[in-house]
Amino acid sequence: MLERLVELSLRFKVLVLIIFVVIGFLGVQAVRQLPIDAFPDVTPVQVNVYTEASGLAAEDVEQLLTTPVESALAGLPNVQQIRSVSLFGLSFVSVYFDDSMDIYFARQLVNERLQQVGDRLPAGYGKPEMGPNTSGLGQVFWYTVERADDKLKGVTAGTAPNDMDLRTLQGWTIRLILRTAPGVDDVTSWGGQEKQFQVRIDPMKLIAHKLGFKQVIEALQANNAQVGGNFVDVGREQYLVRGLGLIQNAKDLGNIVLKTEDGTPVYVRDVATVTEAGAPRTGAVTRDGKEVVMGQALARIGENAKSVVDAVKAKLDKVKQALPPGVVVKPVYERTELVNAAVGTAVRALVEGSILVAIVLFLFLGEFRSALVVVVALPLAMLIAFICMNQFGLSANLMSLAGLAIGIGMMVDGAVVMVENAYRIMAERKAHGGPVDRTSAVLAAARTASCW
Repeated sequence: MLERLVELSLRFKVLVLIIFVVIGFLGVQAVRQLPIDAFPDVTPVQVNVYTEASGLAAEDVEQLLTTPVESALAGLPNVQQIRSVSLFGLSFVSVYFDDSMDIYFARQLVNERLQQVGDRLPAGYGKPEMGPNTSGLGQVFWYTVERADDKLKGVTAGTAPNDMDLRTLQGWTIRLILRTAPGVDDVTSWGGQEKQFQVRIDPMKLIAHKLGFKQVIEALQANNAQVGGNFVDVGREQYLVRGLGLIQNAKDLGNIVLKTEDGTPVYVRDVATVTEAGAPRTGAVTRDGKEVVMGQALARIGENAKSVVDAVKAKLDKVKQALPPGVVVKPVYERTELVNAAVGTAVRALVEGSILVAIVLFLFLGEFRSALVVVVALPLAMLIAFICMNQFGLSANLMSLAGLAIGIGMMVDGAVVMVENAYRIMAERKAHGGPVDRTSAVLAAARTASCW
């Protein structure tokens, strides 16, 4: 079979050259489309489910949230195992699927089951939600949102951004812009203070007005909604009736009526102090000794990490235009530095190995054309490898490219044997005064090599 293939290749040389060009073209296209990362992502096909229950102990989280969610997800197809962790106020369930499972189909199956299990959970203890479609290697870009002291000189005193402003800016402006970058699945926020409207009730004032905590909570919920009242016909026109009840600020909260005493309304502000403040925190993010807000851009599974980082950096230009005076965004970590270092090392090894092979072949064969024929096999073999990697969804990383670098010696073995044998046969025929036909010499060399 091999001999027949060699005969056909020697007979149709132009066709072989065309195939060589086609493989080269497809290989270059594969290199452009090949995902590039520092390390291979060996994360299994998994879907994470989170359920928040503020203030609930770990034992209660396990009983009320984790166990029902696990039970509902246990019957899904191609599930290998389910793991869970119950913490204070948080339930975490991770479902591991077979590697042949499509991640988006797996997420669809989990989402369908979560719709069913939602009715079985106790009311008021949180709603299970799926985590982002990313892996442990998905954190491709970190940045901080911080005050620029050198730009605060023109800012009016008392209006300089504080930690709460930075966190609000990150959550409602920067995060929304960066999430539109191609390949970004989500952007997480860390540090700062989450803005809240806090109603700090005075128990003694509640007793004085003969009220309870439940009445205050019900009043706050009932007075924070928009309602529609249909429409009213006035002549030839229709007027829409609306009930405006959404709370806009702390003053609106304080003006909510709890009850009436002898015709005098009792407001929330009469029994509580309403203020804007940060949510309770369990940690902070600092940089260079000062507190900042940090964001992390998460790449989707299977995305090109380098392309995602480039897209996020392009979106940062729009973010800078939306920032108020005195606020700057500074990158902390970007995967491209690690990717360039890792891939650069492997590419350098490939180039150096190819050059070294060419030099050694030239020294041993003593002919430039023979050495060139062997060296041409190196890029062709690499391009074929890149085509296969692209078809099977493998990424170009430190391990895969290093494997190619190690395999350089094996790539040229067949070509070295063929060229050297053909060179020997032609030299012997020339020494005996016989005709020197390169095609027949190559065919004879192939037959001898196949016998070996």
